[in-house]
Amino acid sequence: MRALQQSDIKRRLAYSTVSQVSYIILGASLAGPFAAIGGLAHLVHQGLMKITLFFTAGVLAERLGITTIQQLDGAGRRLPITMMAFTIGALGMIGIPPVAGFISKWYLGLGSLQTGQPWVILVLAGSSLLNAVYFLPLVYRAWFRPPPAGGHGRLDEAPAEAPASLILPAAVTALAALGAGLLAAMAFSPLGWATLIVERVYLP
Repeated sequence: MRALQQSDIKRRLAYSTVSQVSYIILGASLAGPFAAIGGLAHLVHQGLMKITLFFTAGVLAERLGITTIQQLDGAGRRLPITMMAFTIGALGMIGIPPVAGFISKWYLGLGSLQTGQPWVILVLAGSSLLNAVYFLPLVYRAWFRPPPAGGHGRLDEAPAEAPASLILPAAVTALAALGAGLLAAMAFSPLGWATLIVERVYLP
């Protein structure tokens, strides 16, 4: 809720870190094997996604002078690689597959069933909805809204994309977050996932 009150991009990202750390604590507090996997995985996954978001926020500030959410309009047209990395990180924070954040929440959900605490799934759903509410408007503004008539900051002056020295770190961490999710998802077929749930959660 505090993140929703922030108009500065980096402040919103900083407040969202609090909710991401709480997933890790949740995984540990459930005291179950799957929950522990979810918490430990999220320790790495949220690091990849959050670093990506802060990297790209730095590029936006450095190249276009964008520091607030209202200034994001049309930024995706000027910095497409930067904003694609930002989008991957944001979708991962929400928990949308196949980005790594989905895998963490999947295991936390399984862990809640395994330990007989299904109410945790409602908490995960609610927190994911809040993540969507404070991340998706940023993505929407950057990709789907035109830049204002007078431009914001250096929007009209900037080159099409940041130099490799600025964009490469964000691209690497974004691909790592996406790759972690894809590799984890490939570990089991849909039938394998269903079998795993039945065998490990519902059977004694």
